[in-house]
Amino acid sequence: MATYFHAHQIESDRCTGHLKCMHSCPTQAIRIRDGKAQFSQELCVDCGTCLTVCPSNAIMSITDLLEEFDHFKYKVVVPTAVLYSQFDASIHPYIVHLALKQLGFDAVVDMNFSSSVMAYVLKQFLEQYDGPLPLISSHCPALIRLIQVKYPGLVKQILPLDVPREVTAREIRKTFPQKLRLKPSEIGIIYIAPCPAKVVSIKQPAEKSTSWFDGVVSIKDIYRLLYPHVIAIKEEFDAEKDVPENFSFHSGWAQLGSTIRAAKMDNWMAVSGLDHVMRVLDDIENSKLRNVDFLEAMTCMLGCIGGPLVVINPYVARANIIKQAERYEREVEFDKVKVEQKFEQNYYSLEHPILPRPTSFFDSDLVTSIKRIKERDRVYKKLPHIDCGCCGAPTCLAFAEDVVHGEADVTDCIYLTGKLDGSPILPRQQINPE
Repeated sequence: MATYFHAHQIESDRCTGHLKCMHSCPTQAIRIRDGKAQFSQELCVDCGTCLTVCPSNAIMSITDLLEEFDHFKYKVVVPTAVLYSQFDASIHPYIVHLALKQLGFDAVVDMNFSSSVMAYVLKQFLEQYDGPLPLISSHCPALIRLIQVKYPGLVKQILPLDVPREVTAREIRKTFPQKLRLKPSEIGIIYIAPCPAKVVSIKQPAEKSTSWFDGVVSIKDIYRLLYPHVIAIKEEFDAEKDVPENFSFHSGWAQLGSTIRAAKMDNWMAVSGLDHVMRVLDDIENSKLRNVDFLEAMTCMLGCIGGPLVVINPYVARANIIKQAERYEREVEFDKVKVEQKFEQNYYSLEHPILPRPTSFFDSDLVTSIKRIKERDRVYKKLPHIDCGCCGAPTCLAFAEDVVHGEADVTDCIYLTGKLDGSPILPRQQINPE
């Protein structure tokens, strides 16, 4: 079985065995064993839901520290547009760039150019595409992993184009060494991420062997360092004098619907939030969603501005970024002929197709898988079907799978144990699912 990197860890000392993370996990990746939460490496999609619901703060994100990039001779940072949204609209995006340089970065590269180019490329791709519909956006890495784990039949409908952040990093890797006369290995390219899924997409991408980035820090970690610099710079800042003529800023694809608007599509649908996304994916899987050519889906509510590693309320962030776009965003010009040539050469395509993620319950051998399913169903019939979670599994069906897989014993079900012992079954009202 493959080894998967995840951008969070559970601090056992802090974990008090609440069931909230287990009940909130969309892929049923979490179990409570001996009073402590554990998560399945193969089922976790790094959506970050468990980080936000844990009342003990026992689930911690894993990102790089700024000091880890000190060995690079030249450091380039690529901020997500979500970073700008963490400041109110009176903060010019160029102030954020200046503050990042004061933290030690040598250059700040906005994703404005790549976002505009990829919106154009997406439109070109849709005009040529004749496969199954709807196509599903590839911008949200948690969505990709969710489809790999829970909707494997839909992987072929994931848009096979790269995302602006990777295209930006690739261009930096291609142009900066020559411009600076440095070796590519001497230039560090760092991304600022709003969610664990984007951290994983850089540490262990699903669609290519390696990312073009060298590392990733979270908005939450860098914001506390950045904020004092931003406030200090703002005191002396004069936009008329201080902002270079060639500076441009893009509000990016950080909020729901921005990809669709950028590509100027027809027959689209946009959805955010895990529950809503899964309902729509269920509909696609069951052929209930028709007359939709493109689905923009993001697992965080309102899009990346609702990521688990951001600082402010997503609705405040949404207001900020809309105002910033109105005040500071300028249309980016690019050579469409060159972009079309690179598009024909698959320059913007994913390195390899996204495949379903195998799980240990379903064996590659069909006969073995069928035997396991029959055994699971046999165990499941004995269970109370109330999904109380007292056994440490989120549902009775998940518990039955654990029993078949040897990770739990039927006696872990307190209802079933009561029956086997001949003692009265514990009254349901005495069981608190929380």
